[in-house]
Amino acid sequence: MLKTLLYLFTTMLLIGCKEKLTKVVKYYDNGSIERIYFLDSDSVKQGEVKIYFSNNRIKLKGKYRDGSFSDTIYHYRDEEKNIVEVQNYYFNNGTYLYKDFYINGKLKQEGLSNKNDQRIGLWKNYDKDGNHHFTKEYKIIDGIEYTNQMWITLPTGDTLTEGVSIQYHFDKNKLQLTDSIYAFFQTEDSAFDEEDKEKTTVSVVLPKDYTQANFVPDFSNRAKDPGEKEGIPAIEIQSLKEHPNPMAVLQNPIDTTDYKKTVAFYWKPKRTGKDTIRGYFKEKLTLVDESKPIQLDKDQDSIITSYTKRIYFEFAVEVTKD
Repeated sequence: MLKTLLYLFTTMLLIGCKEKLTKVVKYYDNGSIERIYFLDSDSVKQGEVKIYFSNNRIKLKGKYRDGSFSDTIYHYRDEEKNIVEVQNYYFNNGTYLYKDFYINGKLKQEGLSNKNDQRIGLWKNYDKDGNHHFTKEYKIIDGIEYTNQMWITLPTGDTLTEGVSIQYHFDKNKLQLTDSIYAFFQTEDSAFDEEDKEKTTVSVVLPKDYTQANFVPDFSNRAKDPGEKEGIPAIEIQSLKEHPNPMAVLQNPIDTTDYKKTVAFYWKPKRTGKDTIRGYFKEKLTLVDESKPIQLDKDQDSIITSYTKRIYFEFAVEVTKD
């Protein structure tokens, strides 16, 4: 059990309005210092903090502001050379930039985490020689950390997709109320193997009427699939293969005739101001057990199995009057 010596002595530190801080020292049972930090008059942690291993080597060094970590926090390996293992830079909104390092000092990975320690956005990973190895994109979906896409960087510098990934773009982010946005989506790599991906279908799912209710940032209020009664009603835009005249919605020629993996459409605003287009690209594999006859009776066991991979996106727009 740690021995604690509270209010060992007080010292004056220049923070805020030169408030008097109380230095707190905690000890291991062997008598070595476990940590040193400071409390303000409300017993809230402020200023510098140091934490040690039981062998007196530094374990953590950083700073508190109003009880939370602030600025850069260094976590050290239990090594004589005080090698940094993890470095976090904390922002005022509670998010922080995370970096960890190999024992040789080379950067291993870096990316942004939220205040719940969930990874968000693009995270870059490196090998022990410092070469960029792969990138993962994380989103928070239904409150849970979700791997959205992944790209591997080859020694040549080229990028290889891993798992399902897509390319997509909207042709403008500012428009007038009478204008429309052109959206283009295309699969770069399927989530399924070579044999099964020939049986997949792709589509884009959007709120049915975003002026009434849009998807929230973590999509937790969405209908899990179009047609479901619970959640925000959604519409599903099928691939160009299902379109009667695909050339009518293709704004520019594309380098493939594989309309099966391409979704394109026009999005027309219904109100002025700043807005966000939220939705997801869906790749679905449906398997039918051909050894059994198709069952039309809903009371009988289904012989159809489906697997779905979703890639979530959001795009900020600003709409002005004519």
